[in-house]
Amino acid sequence: MTPKVICESGYSACDRPKSIEMEGEQYEILGIMREWREAGTKHYLVEIQDGRHFKLTFIETTGEWKSLEILDT
Repeated sequence: MTPKVICESGYSACDRPKSIEMEGEQYEILGIMREWREAGTKHYLVEIQDGRHFKLTFIETTGEWKSLEILDT
């Protein structure tokens, strides 16, 4: 799934995701449970306002976001 992610900028352009838009719906991110870096990517495990959890991945070379719903946390 390719979400639209609204971020808070800090050191880089996508330091803290604040909300995501998927399938025409906007969801506030209530919390970032975990974040980490891998070569060329930033990863965030987040909880959105309806209680679901997603792994968001920012691909630094393209500026593209990917998301995957996490069913068991």
